[in-house]
Amino acid sequence: MKFTDTLFLGVIGLLFYSCSSSQDASSQSEINQNQDNKLAIEFNNGIIAKSIAESYPELKQTWKIAPNFSDEFNYEGKNAEFKKNWNDTYFNGWRGPGLTEWTSNNSDVKGGNLIISATRKPNTNRVYCGVITSKKELKYPVYTEVRAKVANQVLSSNFWFLSKDDKRELDVLEIYGGDRESEKWFAANAASNTHVFLRNDSDNSIIKDINKSVKSKLVDGSPWRNEFHTYGAYWKDAFTVDIYYDGKLVNKIRKESIQDPANLGLNREMFMVMDLEDHDWRSRKTPPITPTDKELADESKNKYLIDYVRTFRPIEKK
Repeated sequence: MKFTDTLFLGVIGLLFYSCSSSQDASSQSEINQNQDNKLAIEFNNGIIAKSIAESYPELKQTWKIAPNFSDEFNYEGKNAEFKKNWNDTYFNGWRGPGLTEWTSNNSDVKGGNLIISATRKPNTNRVYCGVITSKKELKYPVYTEVRAKVANQVLSSNFWFLSKDDKRELDVLEIYGGDRESEKWFAANAASNTHVFLRNDSDNSIIKDINKSVKSKLVDGSPWRNEFHTYGAYWKDAFTVDIYYDGKLVNKIRKESIQDPANLGLNREMFMVMDLEDHDWRSRKTPPITPTDKELADESKNKYLIDYVRTFRPIEKK
């Protein structure tokens, strides 16, 4: 075959490939848009949107999904779909609190779930934990929620938000889900918290942590780890956040509970974080409340599962 013939066939093949790739991308975009529209319709007809409308009748709004902070995790592995919106690392160089050591090896997407796991760092007392953070920062007004099954560990399973300057924090979910006899109270009480941090500008150390925590229990008092539950927040403005668990309003965060001496409240853009953590206020106790090698090695206990994260922005009704 002549070189010119080969070149001609190659160009034709490339054109067909480009057209095919463009069609595939267009089809996928259309599928995603249809899914987003379906989720927005369901949300607008759902209990959360109705509850917000009743609580704030002055708001004439409907809701549209925010794709940069939403994911159904209906794919396998941390592929290009995952990497559009998420990092499998913390948003800065911090390795984690207490005995935590965040690592990208302890997160995956499989079977329709984001899987965040915990394992022992070999030959140490440290705990490898997965962490997922949004690539972009989020700011009110939004409603955001996860449907998740917390890990059966004395570690904390979390869904939270933190500003880049580390001075404002909103914890939608913070729970120690382990099944130890001594941990029954913690496993049955899920916390939603706010933090206003006063920090030393020279080394970012905490001078003061102004915080407020509200604990929420299931009606029957059973541990949250047993089932998937939804954990969400309507972040209306800097001084108004409503926390919803399974569609029920469990915490109203207002100016008086935030207690910000600068009178700014939760006024900053924040990164979304989904992770596991070992907290030093527990691991420093005598005896320490930290997972054992056996607990961390148990594949039925060492995973925090997130079925989806969905975030909606209000838009004015037409």
